[in-house]
Amino acid sequence: MLHLAIVLLACALVAQVTGNNLSTCSGAIVSSRMVSRRAGVWITSAGYACGLVLEGGVMRTGFAKLMPDRTDALVLIALGTASVIFVIAHLRRVPQSLSQTFASAILGISVARHVAVNRAFVATMLSFWICAPLAAIVLIVVLMRYARNVLHVKNVWGAMSRIKALLLVLSFFAAFTLGANTIGLVYAAMPTDPRVLVLVVLAIVIGSRWLSAGELRRVGNEIIPMRYINSITTQFSAVVLMEIATLLGVPLSYTEVFTASVYGAGFSYKSRLLTTKSAKTIGYSWLAMLTISFLMAYALTATLGTHASM
Repeated sequence: MLHLAIVLLACALVAQVTGNNLSTCSGAIVSSRMVSRRAGVWITSAGYACGLVLEGGVMRTGFAKLMPDRTDALVLIALGTASVIFVIAHLRRVPQSLSQTFASAILGISVARHVAVNRAFVATMLSFWICAPLAAIVLIVVLMRYARNVLHVKNVWGAMSRIKALLLVLSFFAAFTLGANTIGLVYAAMPTDPRVLVLVVLAIVIGSRWLSAGELRRVGNEIIPMRYINSITTQFSAVVLMEIATLLGVPLSYTEVFTASVYGAGFSYKSRLLTTKSAKTIGYSWLAMLTISFLMAYALTATLGTHASM
C-alpha cells in the first residue's frame, strides 16, 4: 500500500516540477519568439523524458547518501513535504527548486532521527548550491562579451541562423539535464519497475502541458526581456554547470542556476535591462521554502517517531 502511495505522490510531484521548471528550459526560445509556447512545451517534455531514461539512474546513489536508513514511511514524508512546497510555489508563480526542497526535507528527516548522513556529500552539495549561481553570473558575463564579438561578422543572418539552431539544441539539453538530475532524484525514491517509469513519463507530459503558464511568463518576460544573444548564453552556462553536477551525482537546482544566468545577462548590458523585483521574489522564496521544507520534515518525523521507521 505504501508503495502505491509513493508512486502516486512522486508522479504528482514530477508533474509539478516539470511545469514549474519548464520556464527555465524553454523560456528563452519562447520569449525570444523563436517557437510557440506549444512547441517549447514538447521540446522540453522530450528532453525531460530522455534525461530521465538515459541518466536518471545516477541519482539513486545520491539519494542513498542523503537517506541511508530509507523506509517507505520516510520517503512519503520527504515526498509529501516537497509536494506541499511546490503547490505553494505554483500558486505564487515562482519557479522553485525540487532538488533543494527534496534534499532539505531528507536532511530534516535524518537530523530528526539522529542518522549519520554522508557529510562529505552534503558539503559538496551545499557548495554547489552556493557556488553554482555565482559561477553562472560570472560565466554569463564572459559569454555575453564573446557572443557579441562573434556576431560582428559580415554574414550576420548566417550567424543568427546558427545561433537559433544552437539555442533549440541547448533548450533540449537543458531539459535533459533537469530530467536526469532533478526528476531522476524523485524517481530514485520510487520502486524500480518499468511500469513506474511509464507513469513518470506520463506525469512529465501532463505537468509540462498544463502546469507551466505562470512560471514561463515570469522567467521569460518579467526578469529581463530575452533576446537571442542573452538567451543562448544563459542556456549554455546553465547546461554546463548542471551537467557537471549531474556527472558527480549531486542534486542541483537548474532553476537557480538559470535564473542567476538571466540576472547576469542583465548586468552585461550598460542599460541594465533586468528588473530586480521578480529576482528578489524568487530569491526570498527559495530561502523561505528551503527552511520550511527542512522544518516541516523534521517536525513530521519527530512527531511520528517510531511509526516513520516502519
